[in-house]
Amino acid sequence: MPIVIPDVVAERGKADAKRHRDKQREVIKKRLPEIISEESIITRKGKGKTVRVPIKGINIPIFRHGSNKKRIGGIGQGDGKSGDVIGRRSAQGSGRGKKGAGNEPGVDYIETEIEMEELVEMMIEDLGLPRLKEKDVREIVVEMGYRIRGTQRTGPQVLLKKRETAREGIKRFWQILRGLERETGKDELMCYRALKQVGGIAPEARDLLDNDAVTRDDKEVIPFPILESDDFRYHKIERDTDLHSRAVVFALMDVSYSMDTDKKYFARSMLYWLTEFLRKLYEHVEVRFIVHHTTARLVEEEDFFATGESGGTICASAYELVDNLIETEYPTSSWNVYVWHSSDGDDYDPEASSAMLRRLFARSINMFGFCEIQPGTKSHDGISGLFQSFRSAFGLTEAKEDDLNVHISDDKSFPFLGVVLRGKEDIHPAIKAFLKQDRWAEE
Repeated sequence: MPIVIPDVVAERGKADAKRHRDKQREVIKKRLPEIISEESIITRKGKGKTVRVPIKGINIPIFRHGSNKKRIGGIGQGDGKSGDVIGRRSAQGSGRGKKGAGNEPGVDYIETEIEMEELVEMMIEDLGLPRLKEKDVREIVVEMGYRIRGTQRTGPQVLLKKRETAREGIKRFWQILRGLERETGKDELMCYRALKQVGGIAPEARDLLDNDAVTRDDKEVIPFPILESDDFRYHKIERDTDLHSRAVVFALMDVSYSMDTDKKYFARSMLYWLTEFLRKLYEHVEVRFIVHHTTARLVEEEDFFATGESGGTICASAYELVDNLIETEYPTSSWNVYVWHSSDGDDYDPEASSAMLRRLFARSINMFGFCEIQPGTKSHDGISGLFQSFRSAFGLTEAKEDDLNVHISDDKSFPFLGVVLRGKEDIHPAIKAFLKQDRWAEE
């Protein structure tokens, strides 16, 4: 016999599942700063739509039968008052001690799957990031070809709208037929025979009727189109254009010998989430990935987050490659250009890098973001020689945003933003700083 689940039970199951999912979302949102820096997400293989996020197990309260060893009261208030804690067990030991293993239970962690798009949406809400609209970014006219838009009375024969033209011709037939009836006093069928006999020419049909020269003997009126120049209808063709906002992000990462495993992880983490956010915030965005040591090269996204190389460091090589790509593929007249660079600041020629960066600013790029990676250092440890060169060249000032020191240029012709990552806790506010809307907007 088949098992039938009542609708009420089914709906209750859906509600319970939704409540459980909402609880999971609450837990995930509270742990977003940790999740952003979770290496397993950044280095996951493939481009699956879901990611696995570790969260604490959610305890669901249940009722258990009591024991007969103790006297248990019946239903009712019993001893105590509202708000008293009941059923608490004393600790049997400690989780950690000076010697030996502890006997306290640990915290159970489970992994839950969540859509990558949903996770990014939650981060956008948590970071308070703006949802950029088409009008917020540069728009260009894109030629889409040609499109039929409406009707016109002139045009080439190939664009003739036969049905609409025939409809106009039938209208004219009835107009002429009624005119012949009025002018000659003949009935409808006789006027139709005359009009049909002369092929729809009204003056000749009138002559036939006046001279009783109609020879056709049609038994009924069958309308046919009579066309004049004003009756023809043609498709109206217009050039089809559309407004598109376009942005390109150049993600640059230092993969030289000085960038050890920890530093490369920080760099990948920042650039990974920045590109994910931009893809969500912008309607049309391209991301080009560049790795460099003494030389720079374009790589695919999968290779970018898995590349491990060695050698010296010349950051200017990466900026020069970006400059060439702007020149040949992404002119700032039609593209919003963002350049984000992650490095430990160990550069062979900082002055050359500043000079090459000045060339990028001269092209009117929207933003240059520099993320210096110094894990394990303190705020008073200072910044690298490359960062110092940037400060001198572009007049950077230091400010505090969300407990993170950011270095900003007050000159809008140098849209520079720099941060130093010293710990995982800096990744969250750094992303927010990089994505702040209209930082250099015109007044």
